[in-house]
Amino acid sequence: MKKLSKEEIMKSVRKLRGETLLWLTVLYEGLLFVPALMKGIKGEGKDISYFGYHYFVFFLILALGTIVFYWVTAYILKGNQKIVLYAAILLTWGVFMELLLLFPNDEDLNSGFIVRKILLLLAAYGSAVLAGLLFFKIRKFREDGFSFLIACLSVILYLLLILFGVGPGGQANPEAKTNLPFPLIGSIPVTEILKVIFLMVLVCLLCKQRRSKEEKRGRLLLSAVYTVINMLGMLAINEMGSLLIVLLVYIAFIVVYMQEIKYSVIVIMAGTLTIVLGVLIGNLMIGNINRKISARDLMTSFYDKEVSAVSGYHGSRGTIEDFRPSLTEFLQDRKEKGKNRTVTQKELEKITESAQGAALDKNQMQAVAAMFEDSKEIGYGEMGEYVKERKNQSMKIAMGYLFADQEDKKDFLDRYYFAKVYNYYAYSPDANFLEKFYVPKFGKVKTRFYCWTHPEWDNGDSGYQNYRARVGVRDGGLFGKDSAEVSTVPNADSDMIFVAISEMFGNICPILLLLLFFMLFWEGKKITLSTKHEYNSGMVFGISFMIWIQAIFMTASNYGMFPIFGMPIPFISNGGASKCVTMAMIGIMVVMSAVEMEELPIEEDRSKDRMLIFSRYYIIAPLRKLAERIKKAYIGKRRERKQQRR
Repeated sequence: MKKLSKEEIMKSVRKLRGETLLWLTVLYEGLLFVPALMKGIKGEGKDISYFGYHYFVFFLILALGTIVFYWVTAYILKGNQKIVLYAAILLTWGVFMELLLLFPNDEDLNSGFIVRKILLLLAAYGSAVLAGLLFFKIRKFREDGFSFLIACLSVILYLLLILFGVGPGGQANPEAKTNLPFPLIGSIPVTEILKVIFLMVLVCLLCKQRRSKEEKRGRLLLSAVYTVINMLGMLAINEMGSLLIVLLVYIAFIVVYMQEIKYSVIVIMAGTLTIVLGVLIGNLMIGNINRKISARDLMTSFYDKEVSAVSGYHGSRGTIEDFRPSLTEFLQDRKEKGKNRTVTQKELEKITESAQGAALDKNQMQAVAAMFEDSKEIGYGEMGEYVKERKNQSMKIAMGYLFADQEDKKDFLDRYYFAKVYNYYAYSPDANFLEKFYVPKFGKVKTRFYCWTHPEWDNGDSGYQNYRARVGVRDGGLFGKDSAEVSTVPNADSDMIFVAISEMFGNICPILLLLLFFMLFWEGKKITLSTKHEYNSGMVFGISFMIWIQAIFMTASNYGMFPIFGMPIPFISNGGASKCVTMAMIGIMVVMSAVEMEELPIEEDRSKDRMLIFSRYYIIAPLRKLAERIKKAYIGKRRERKQQRR
């Protein structure tokens, strides 16, 4: 890092006047003040209030941060300034959306909200500075001893999350243990920190200079073991999105840096086989539950409002009506196939009492009696008509009737996927250890895939987020709604923030923001190819790839092109810890882009041109081996023919 005199500092500051891209970025940050005023409105009539003007305070901090970071990067570090500008715009959008979506509009809370968000923004800048300084000054980050220590730290963090972890916001949630609770300061998200630790260890293991063949194989084995540990940890805390990111980052490093074709294929095949095996095991467990769960437990899982507090599932509120079409369809299908199971009035009363575990009340008695006004016996067809016509208590009576038969119950549960059934069962005394551990995790993933492939499924509960996302994207159009309403999609400030942006400002905005993420990744790629240091190259590649792939997946899930992952979008999603970790990674990227960090290159000559290595190992070498084998086979056949002729 170059030390500047006072005259050089003043000269570099004056040069900032000619930095067109810098001032265009600052101008853009300022122009967001206009939509902040237009959308920063709450209430109507006499109760209307305007809060968009608070963005001006954040703009001053954002503009100053952009200018200072640009100056340090350009004139002191001699690094890549575009990284700073792209990150600044993305961070500005994150702060801008937090203000619009989360402003409390309460005189007692407004000032505290603004102060808290300012402190978090300053903390994000501080984390970038701190991470950059540490990586610039301390070379021990590259040593195997340090990577071993932080690897042990990650294992400890996983154990703490499994034992004491809570869900987002500090609420107890068996579905996702992503935060660690701390007294006074509340809960802190740890999963983003764990991903960064994983990246640092992976770079230290795989991006080493002058590797012998034996050392390379040893490091590959260690990296595989550590990746499996991280994947198991993510599985244990039910963080499936982060598990996928960890696996993809590992595969990317194996392909780009190790040049091991056979090993890369083995890793990809092992990952695919693991996923297939996991799905098969999950489906076997689900099928086993479908066979042995009782009708009473099924009715409880559907109708008991307290189930959510016990199981961690989001509840059964408002979802029964969403299953009416499925129940009607199943009953009609049974009738069409000629499987008509008839019952009398007394038999149906006993079946309903047994299913709900209580005597029929007056309304239920009247509902059952009404079903037999025209006939002494009814079957699938009549029951289906009552459900379709929304007769009083028809759903509950029909479900009790259906679940009383073991074959009907199993066929119904096999055809449709009811997440609440398996979440309820997994936390019941009847479940074994494997079911308690695996079913909620498999159920979470299957629910998201099922709701993704069945867009109209369970729009009142497990499919509600998918449903509201589709509505928000559709209502947003190209340039957003004309009204000043903010988005009402669930988790609009975190998982679904691109949907919120689409709804409020049009679908053009998320597309442009995704383009910025790609440009950030492109700058990282250029640094990766140009740097002479293997470790620097690995860190920059890993950071840019992780940010890019996470943004891609979350954008796809927001727009219904992929199941919902439940991860924050870097820079933009609400969350102080997420912004701090992302800005810290940007600080590291900026430092790594500096003029080789004032070190002499000690890499192998073959590592200077990575694209040449990539083509050599993955295109030229395989073709050469294939040609050699064809040549040997051809020569061998010619010799055999000559010998036969003799």
